[in-house]
Parts: sequence; structure tokens; C-alpha cells
Amino acid sequence: MRLSCPASKMTADSPGAVPIGRSAWLRNIAANLRHDRLLGLVLVLIIGLTVVNLVWLPFSTVNANPLLFFYQALASLPFLVLWLLLGAMRYQLRKTPFLYREAVAQFSVRAQGLLVALGQIILLSAGLLLLSYLASATGRPLMDRYLAAADGALGFDWVDYVTGLNAHPIFAHAITYAYGSLKIQMLVLPAILAFTSRLDRLAEFSAHFGLAGCLTCVVLVGIPAAGASDFFHPSPEVLSSFGAGASTRHLDQLHTLRTLKPFLIEHPEGLVTFPSFHSALAAIFVYSMRDVRYIAPPVFLLNVMLILATPPQGGHYLVDVLAGLAIAIVAIQSVRWIARGRGAVRSSGGRLC
Repeated sequence: MRLSCPASKMTADSPGAVPIGRSAWLRNIAANLRHDRLLGLVLVLIIGLTVVNLVWLPFSTVNANPLLFFYQALASLPFLVLWLLLGAMRYQLRKTPFLYREAVAQFSVRAQGLLVALGQIILLSAGLLLLSYLASATGRPLMDRYLAAADGALGFDWVDYVTGLNAHPIFAHAITYAYGSLKIQMLVLPAILAFTSRLDRLAEFSAHFGLAGCLTCVVLVGIPAAGASDFFHPSPEVLSSFGAGASTRHLDQLHTLRTLKPFLIEHPEGLVTFPSFHSALAAIFVYSMRDVRYIAPPVFLLNVMLILATPPQGGHYLVDVLAGLAIAIVAIQSVRWIARGRGAVRSSGGRLC
């Protein structure tokens, strides 16, 4: 979606007069350039993931259930249909003057932006999911002892941390719900960006998600790990306040993949231990809401709780969390550099004109 602003109005008070709306016009050009670069980045990531997966799949023991990924890809079809319908409505509005035409047109622009972002996220998620399974189907030694040693060097004891949280069931339940909010935030936060007219920020959101996911999978290839729960083997009581499957829900599939026997993906789980993609996304969520009044503080608090829940719920080491935050920083800085481009006009605002 391109951003649009009214044409600049000229004044003829003096020769060579500057257009009244020149500053807004330049900001709109800059926003369009940033948006086009970010759209290009997301398309490159989607195409790259597709190519890598198709090339790797024949040489792997992983078998992708065609229906699973077909339905995931099909899930983006309604977004495309709605996007086309909204585009047709906007075109028709140009020929149909009525009182609320501008408001309806602006709503359509924002809704189209949201549909594009959600469609991109669905396609990126499908590619990243398959890539994480391909990367996990390896016989290379697990690196858990090094990750645990790194935690020890930082003075962090995973068992003590989880035991301490487990002793406070109310708090443990609260951060468990925060950990489970990731999928909800993936839907709600883009909608907030779209309907507060932050379409350039929405394009950044998709780019941050895709780039952080790709970087996470690249690191996974070099540093396979099973997680702290598998390494320390704590008693079940240590995780009793966090619900069934905490720290262990991915282990059966991970160890089966590592036997290098044929494996059919039917019930996908998050397999990445190092770095923590949950932590990376938590940082990206907070960054995307950084100046949205009344929304930024609760989003910050929710994602701090999500990060606190990452060791017990995801079986992550502290260094996994720190690496996830580093991934987010790299993704954010890279997207910022790509969006600006060489010689790009810098914009002071992130809103529609």
C-alpha cells in the first residue's frame, strides 16, 4: 500500500515561491520510498525462504505435509480478496461524491495495509516453520552444555530461577498467559498500527518479523540445542505452576528429528532454543508501539512478563533470551538502514498525511 497525501497548494505571492505543502509532500515521498524498500525486503525474504526450503527438502528426512502448508498458504487468500474489494471500493469512491467519502477512503487504505501485513506474516511464518524443522533434523552435537556454561558464567541458575517463580503460582500463571499472548499480539498490534495511520510502521513490523525469523534460523543451523529442561532434567514439581508441556512440549519432535528417520510435520511446535524467537518478538512488539499513546505502557509490561516466562515455558537459557534480544536489535537496525536507503529523504513523522 502506498501512502497518499493531498497535492501541495501553490502561492503566487512572489516569484519562485515555495509550495505551502512542500514539507508534507516531501515527507510523503520519503514514506513511499521507505514503504517500497520494506515491501521489497519482505518479498525477498519470502522468496528466499521458499527457495531454500525447496532446495533443502529433498536432501532432508523431513516430509512436509502438503495439506498443512497448503492450508497455511490458503489462509492468505481471503486477505487478497478483501484487499482487491477494498481497492475496487476506493476506485469507485473517486466517482461517487458523498459526505463521508474521505473517511471511508482513509479507512480502506488502513484496512488494505493491515491485510497486506497479515498476509506477509502468514507466508513468512510458513516458510520459517519449515526451515526450523529442516535445520533441526541434524545429527550434529547439541550445544546445551556450552549454553548452560554461559549461563553459569553470568551467574544465572536456571533451576533456581524456575523454582523461585514456581513458588508463586499467581505470578507464574500471569506470566504464562503473557507468554501465550504472542499470537494474539501478532494480530492486534498490526491492527493498532494500521488504524492509527502508522502504515510505514506497519511495513516495518512485517520486515522486523521476517528478518528476525530468518536470522534466528541461521543461528539455529550452527547452534542446535534442546533446551534447559532437557539438559537439567528438573523434577515435574519444579514446573507445576506453569501448566502441562512447559519447557518440554517440543522435545519429542526434536529428538525424533535428530534420529534422522523420516519425519512428517503434522503438529508444528517451536523447536528453536538458541536464540529465543519469543524474546526477539517481544522486543519488536515493544519497539513497534514505542510512541503509541496509552498502548505502549501495557505492551511494554506484557512483553516484559513474556520474557520472564521464556525460561520456564520455552525451556530457554538466559543466553537464549539475550541472544533473542540481540537478534531483535540487529533486525531493527538493518530494517532502519534498508528503509532509509542511500540518499533517502528523511521523514520526521510516521503517520499518514
